[in-house]
Amino acid sequence: MVYLNDDWNELDGGQLRLHERKQPSVSCVGARGGDLQVGWLKADVQNGEEPVFLDPLREGPENENCMLYTVDSDGNKRDLSSKPFANIALYLGGGDAMARKFMVENRSDAARLHLIDAPKSLVSSVLPPNIDPAGEDGGERTRDVVPRAGTLVMFDSVSLPHEVLQTQKERTRDV
Repeated sequence: MVYLNDDWNELDGGQLRLHERKQPSVSCVGARGGDLQVGWLKADVQNGEEPVFLDPLREGPENENCMLYTVDSDGNKRDLSSKPFANIALYLGGGDAMARKFMVENRSDAARLHLIDAPKSLVSSVLPPNIDPAGEDGGERTRDVVPRAGTLVMFDSVSLPHEVLQTQKERTRDV
């Protein structure tokens, strides 16, 4: 991404917000084969930061073919529940609390679970955002990149959760 506008000021919005993890991951992040990373098991005293992936093609009852799993530092895959769930459950489930209750069986894992992108709802679109520099789960560093002219931003958009903040001013774009 290259920012070209030289008349930007902080009130215009449009910053790129990066959600970096505080702790290094025990294994590769972003994607694993065709499975995308959807969350983290936060680091604790005994465990490192573990990425959580969604396998949408598990064998199971009709319309229940999704499984959350993690991979340790040796590459061993571990399912977070014993049976698959419906894909729509992640989107309608209500975020971390519902995922912990219905998609993760082990209590220790459930307590550490944080979804990367909390579901958007009518309520979340109306209320002002609750911006905590430690992130929603306390395990993030939130960094804003201001859109200043001449700024080149390069990052892996799959492995680094991010968002573009709403703009408050109309901008012209060169495509």
